[in-house]
Amino acid sequence: MSAKLENMLNQLKVLILCGLAVLATQAVNLKGELDILPATLGMLIIIAVSIAALKIKEALPLQIPAFAWASLLSLLLTTPWSPVQGLILDLTKQISAGQIGTVILAIAGVSIGCKLDDIKKLSWKIILTAFVVFIGTFFGSALVAELILKLQGII
Repeated sequence: MSAKLENMLNQLKVLILCGLAVLATQAVNLKGELDILPATLGMLIIIAVSIAALKIKEALPLQIPAFAWASLLSLLLTTPWSPVQGLILDLTKQISAGQIGTVILAIAGVSIGCKLDDIKKLSWKIILTAFVVFIGTFFGSALVAELILKLQGII
């Protein structure tokens, strides 16, 4: 088996496992009221877009991450002039972005846990960076919220 084919199969396995985890967390979140067939088809669409984005990233010499390609593909597939827009939106509306984020954060946590020795080498600098990012994100979000609420006349 060639290295490219093996890499693609590994990517597909990971995406399928993540998709199953997302569907499981969605089912728990909806307390068993998940319509499984449309949700599964929606997850297969998300996996197909992810695979396409990974292949585009590999094929093009540009330094653009795969998630940017996935976002662009998703945007193009769900715009009003796309002939598949209604179908894709109907099938993927069952999948909560929060559930996808939960799975991604769990995988990131496991990944970081496997590299604790590398993180220890960063010492206090990583803590300082984290504080700056957290504070910047908090105040940035607060400023945007303040601006929007003022523009709407709520405050």
